[in-house]
Amino acid sequence: MSKKFLKTTLFLTLFVVSTLSFYNCKTTNSLVKEVINPNPPEDATILIAPELDFPEVQTAVNEEDKGDDQTQPQSQPAEQNYKYIFLRLYNPIYKSKLYAANILKNGLVLTKTEDVPDLSHSAINFTLDDNFYGLTLGGEHQFAQEQCSAAAQNKYMRHCNPDLSEQITYALKVPEDEYYSAKNMIEFYAATPKLKYASTLNVKLGVFSLRKRFFSPKKHRKFTTQKYPLGAKNKIVKSEDEYLYRFVCSSFLAYVLYNNVSSVREFFDKYDIKYDYLNVTDLSLIPGMTPLFYSTWTDYPEAAKNFVEEYPEFAEYLPQAISKTDNQ
Repeated sequence: MSKKFLKTTLFLTLFVVSTLSFYNCKTTNSLVKEVINPNPPEDATILIAPELDFPEVQTAVNEEDKGDDQTQPQSQPAEQNYKYIFLRLYNPIYKSKLYAANILKNGLVLTKTEDVPDLSHSAINFTLDDNFYGLTLGGEHQFAQEQCSAAAQNKYMRHCNPDLSEQITYALKVPEDEYYSAKNMIEFYAATPKLKYASTLNVKLGVFSLRKRFFSPKKHRKFTTQKYPLGAKNKIVKSEDEYLYRFVCSSFLAYVLYNNVSSVREFFDKYDIKYDYLNVTDLSLIPGMTPLFYSTWTDYPEAAKNFVEEYPEFAEYLPQAISKTDNQ
């Protein structure tokens, strides 16, 4: 009996067990209350971060420009501009417990090694409007817009209950040129049907997560200490001809950040982190990834508006909120 077969069998067995274990796990809402605001009302459906603390933005360093000088990048000069890339991480509550994605979600909960919310899907945007892009299975364009407030219109989100499903919106502060570089890459992928959700990669990620959670020494279970399979590597793409097209939602976003944001690439390289093996909660552990607000899917538009009112420096990322305020 081959080792590959044994690994797959073990993965499937533990995955079934995970569906029975999910309800014993800490809920996303309770963890969000600890991260966003420790003392909100129990029935709160919107939580705004009481304060934001972004680290210093760093200048990009091109490999060809390093020469013999291998010093670390310097802090971003004050006169240089910066912007924010936004990630929306989801805790979807599926209408059917037997839906395939719900089984995957329960497996992710079982194999967590960090005290983070139970999150199982991710999307990216460059504004705070309700039009994030996420990679899911099904349809010609599998990398598509996702509106929390119009879940029924999305092939993936329509399987979820928007009144119960939750999201946390994060921001990563980056130099302006890196913001536009990442934005251009996302727009390219959004326009092509070539990008596909590779469901078979979930098996690879699942086996890795199970091994890390249950069969690795404790010192190798955390995000920056885990050991990856031989042959795992990150690819730096320098042109559209080199772009890759098979990912799961979290590994795709990690790939985009690795190829466009210097601080993310330096962090991954320092700790030998491989983007193919990143799950959704790992994205929240990237240095500088700062939680902004929490809400149910139904309440996302109101939550974004409330956040911008609390932090007007983000108003440019939600222009409709500005116009409504000005008209009052």
